[in-house]
Amino acid sequence: MLISLADFSNHNKDVFLVSIDKMIDRGALMSRYSRSSELDIREVYKHEFKDNPNRGRNFYRRIFSEYGDESIAELVTAQVGIQNISNIASKYIEENRIGLSYLEKSSRYVEYDARKNGEYLYLKGESLGFSGSISERYEEYCDTLFQTYSDYREKLYLHLEEMFPFEKFSEEYPPEESDALLKKAYTRALKSRVLDEIRSLLPSSTLTNLGVSGNGRAFHHLIIKLYNSDLPELQRIGEELFLELKKELPELIDDVNSQHSVSLANYLKERDRETCVTLTSYNGHLVSLRNYLPEREALARVYEARNFLLDCNKVQAAHERDDGSFVLRDSFIRNNRRDKPGRWYEFVPYTFIINTNYGAFRELQRHRMLSVVRRKLTPLYGYDIPPTIRSIPELRKRFTSIMDRAPSIWKMIKNTNGESVAQYTVPFGYRYPVILHANLRELCYFVELRSTPQAHYDLRMIAQDIYASIKRVHPTLSKIIKFVDLHDYPLGRMRSEIKKERKRRMSE
Repeated sequence: MLISLADFSNHNKDVFLVSIDKMIDRGALMSRYSRSSELDIREVYKHEFKDNPNRGRNFYRRIFSEYGDESIAELVTAQVGIQNISNIASKYIEENRIGLSYLEKSSRYVEYDARKNGEYLYLKGESLGFSGSISERYEEYCDTLFQTYSDYREKLYLHLEEMFPFEKFSEEYPPEESDALLKKAYTRALKSRVLDEIRSLLPSSTLTNLGVSGNGRAFHHLIIKLYNSDLPELQRIGEELFLELKKELPELIDDVNSQHSVSLANYLKERDRETCVTLTSYNGHLVSLRNYLPEREALARVYEARNFLLDCNKVQAAHERDDGSFVLRDSFIRNNRRDKPGRWYEFVPYTFIINTNYGAFRELQRHRMLSVVRRKLTPLYGYDIPPTIRSIPELRKRFTSIMDRAPSIWKMIKNTNGESVAQYTVPFGYRYPVILHANLRELCYFVELRSTPQAHYDLRMIAQDIYASIKRVHPTLSKIIKFVDLHDYPLGRMRSEIKKERKRRMSE
């Protein structure tokens, strides 16, 4: 019996792609690695799967559903599009950090004032359970936010063009760069800066699109969480996700309704039950370092782990551990930010409160190695005014007038539909304090990446403040953060847009 090349990328090498049509059969076949005496898994496929169309389905029904062996669910994967969901829903989904990868429609590069059937793209009151005057007030407020977003887009572009004229920027680049290339990069950088500022006006009910790729075990857990959310939108997404994945992975996804899954859902609901009163104010700094080790202890931790991992046999002087000279050596050999520090720097923990706005939180959350604890979104902590809008009295006045309306709309919906549903009314610009916990290695990556010129200015400030906080308490260890950028850039995306345009032209 011959195996088709459509099933495997090759027949004679030890490294090959598994290309079997049915994902459920791929997962079942891969699981046989743990129990098969065959040297070649392709032979297992030939004997057990090739002429048995129900082999994979029966395997998952027996092993996963009956015995609860969850690890085999990680051997099947799926790619799912989840469209026209709110930013409240997308952030909830993206909290599931392990086993799932996400790509979301960007508020930095995509204009959000497009309309469908004459309406702005946000979750309407009817979908949230509103009716009558409450729905009218909510939708009128969201329409006003979107209309202001649309008005400011053109006004800010013209203002920034006057503040940072093209001629000034073109002079900073070598003469061999063509004006056409520079102009295109300049236009894109200006547009990006405008969108960076006006996204503060978007309500959290703004619709977005999400691409999710991941394994069956992670999808299984996500569906259970969605089913047991107190938000109707999330419950609906959970049901639709279940129905779609059931077509691809029926034996795996059906387990969502098992007694084990129901028990897990009850635990999650009880664990996350609110028992405390929400704080009504938080006037902390943008970044507040709350917990860290004394540097001597932190250095000792890194030193011990480093020497153990590198198997250093020589007896080294105690001063090397205490003065941190090994940190300087580790830093010296890093040539760019893609040269990550050694794993031994993961032994140094930090806890921060980050008092940023909801728009910036959406980017912060993408760093899945950061542990983030957050409350429900409210307008109780005030809002940030984007820098260019703040500098133009006319735009600032209209901005603050609209943002100041959020608390009364939020309170009205909170009193009638609950605090969870009231989140949809809060604009991105409102502050959203969260607790962040991470180790030095991950913070080095975060700081160096998010302080680059092309990063959003909110994330750049967070990255720079985290670096300053670490440097203040750990002046020696902070030297490993070698490529932090502390300069100011009025059009931060200019250089990256030039590189992008160069590559585009070279590929034509």
